[in-house]
Amino acid sequence: MKALLYEGVENASVVDRPMPKAGPGEAVVKIGLCGICGTDMHIYFEGMLPPPFVPGHENVGVISELGEGVEGFAVGDRVVAGPPGNCGRCFYCTHGRPNLCVDGFGNTNGLTRDGGMAEYMLVRDARQMLYKVPDNVSFEDAVLTDTIATALRAISQSDLALGDNVLVSGAGPIGLAAIQLFKLAGARHVTALEIVPEKRALAAASGADVVLDPVAEGEGLRGRIAELYGHGPDLVAECAGKAQSLGLCIDLVRNGGQVLNIGAGGEPLSIVPAMLAVREVGLKSSLAYGAQEAKLTLDYLAAGRFKTDGMLSGVIPLADTVEQGFKRLKADRSLVKVAVKP
Repeated sequence: MKALLYEGVENASVVDRPMPKAGPGEAVVKIGLCGICGTDMHIYFEGMLPPPFVPGHENVGVISELGEGVEGFAVGDRVVAGPPGNCGRCFYCTHGRPNLCVDGFGNTNGLTRDGGMAEYMLVRDARQMLYKVPDNVSFEDAVLTDTIATALRAISQSDLALGDNVLVSGAGPIGLAAIQLFKLAGARHVTALEIVPEKRALAAASGADVVLDPVAEGEGLRGRIAELYGHGPDLVAECAGKAQSLGLCIDLVRNGGQVLNIGAGGEPLSIVPAMLAVREVGLKSSLAYGAQEAKLTLDYLAAGRFKTDGMLSGVIPLADTVEQGFKRLKADRSLVKVAVKP
């Protein structure tokens, strides 16, 4: 089969790989679409993870083979290959935090095992990592499950209350998802900050009440936010994955408010702990998602409660992943999400 093999920083090419074979508890999925995530960009351009492996953890496809003991699925089922499996036994699993399982990420396709930038992908823990795609949900929508579910888990862990005022920094895939989900969860008013014009338009279309360019606002940004909310937003979500953005979020949230760290960028940020303490600012982080968020996301998509318009910027062939995927996404910031079709 054909697969994109990552072999080092800015070094990936399509190669022939052996067809995977499903063992007990496993499944082989014929990939329909694989989304390119910000993590994939960090891997390709910065060497976030050691090579060699096949990237791609945002996967949808059709089950082509099932191993012994896999119940509840059949060959031909349309599925999302979701979050890492979990052991069900460690401290985190038994305390409702399976996304922090000490063993779970060892099964993650596209991060620690070969992923979906290939014609076929082996899923090691089919029972926990596969979710059926409803008949009325297209692969183009289902491939966004990872993005939407990540924002959904973060918001479900936050201090958001009905009627809160919210600010979202960054209107990329997760930011656009967060805007819609905050509104679904009962936010009174949502302001979005985004420097790219095309993404500002998408933020408004996604339900943001006010959309601002933080660069254009400059020193006047704090005043604009004060005009909207008086004491500042109750909750601020960092979705850009940039240290500068997180620092701005901490600066803008009201005293006693909460900053939700979803973007999780790799740049260092200097914080004066006393400034958090005297303002009683809470800082909450969230990692990936679990089964509950994946299923709820697919339910929202099936019911038409979540709109995906504009979130998928394009679909490209596997052979074009580097040039029209990684490199184009880096060069053209107006793009939101690009998916690979093997």
